[in-house]
Amino acid sequence: MLCERVRQIFGPQAQAQEVEISTQLPPDLPAVRADLNKITWVLTNLVSNALRYVGRGGHIYIRARQFNDQLHLAVCDDGIGIPQEYQSKIFGKFVQIQGQAEPQGAGLGLAICKEIVRAHRGAIWVESAPGAGSTFTFTLPLAD
Repeated sequence: MLCERVRQIFGPQAQAQEVEISTQLPPDLPAVRADLNKITWVLTNLVSNALRYVGRGGHIYIRARQFNDQLHLAVCDDGIGIPQEYQSKIFGKFVQIQGQAEPQGAGLGLAICKEIVRAHRGAIWVESAPGAGSTFTFTLPLAD
């Protein structure tokens, strides 16, 4: 499955950073209606961001579950978390959180994720607290 493939992509980087990436997937996940390349990009962007903010010995979980007529995919980490005042802004273009890791890129990754997910008739959001990690969740419609 896609989640396991993404976990393997980041295996060497995670090992070098002493971070564990695991998947938590029920065995009976339904098929979704989605562009595999685009959704792979979303998931790899979220895992890449998590690796940037998780310290040595940290954990990243890629989770999926069905909820009504949607699949919820989530990337959860036990990293530094996101201050509340940034959580409503981070999906905007060129937004970078000041005072955390060294800024990398142009601040477009989450904005692109949002557009890809919306194009698939889904939603994306974050739940986070400083010092308690972050969970980025996005939805995809189930296949007919």
